[in-house]
Amino acid sequence: MKRLNQVIITAVLTIGIFSLVFVTSCKNKCGSTSCQNGGTCVSNTCVCPTGYSGNACQTGWSDVSIGTYVCTRSNCHPAVSGTGSWQSAVTKSATDGGFTINIANFNNSNTTIVATIDSNINGISKITISPAVGSYGVDATGTYSNGVISLVFTSAGAGGLIGYNCNMTMKKE
Repeated sequence: MKRLNQVIITAVLTIGIFSLVFVTSCKNKCGSTSCQNGGTCVSNTCVCPTGYSGNACQTGWSDVSIGTYVCTRSNCHPAVSGTGSWQSAVTKSATDGGFTINIANFNNSNTTIVATIDSNINGISKITISPAVGSYGVDATGTYSNGVISLVFTSAGAGGLIGYNCNMTMKKE
């Protein structure tokens, strides 16, 4: 009898442990998909946090913009010398890979600018660049679509004085 009780207790514990593992491993499941990057399952659909999209929240808004670009600027006021083309690299931000990017060699200045991608709707993303409050730098708005970043930016010098306004086009290689 003592042996039978031990077998029953062992069987119940084993079934309990397997059930717990099974339920825990399925916790992030949403149908046949596992929600990623902090997504949550609502009515069998992954609801993505800001900065991510896709059926499993697997795609950061910034992902499509990552790469090397050939850049040009135009319509600068006042006129800016050296309006030829140059290369810039766009990489994911180390602190927020979902919707923040770094644009290296911005405006052919050997400076890296941090930009925010506000959305990714039907392949068009809104891009915003803002200097830190009280500092000088670049203020810009634009879009990313089909491998092209189009920006209108203002360069501000020390003391907040506006240096120049330009359009910049960045085409992914």
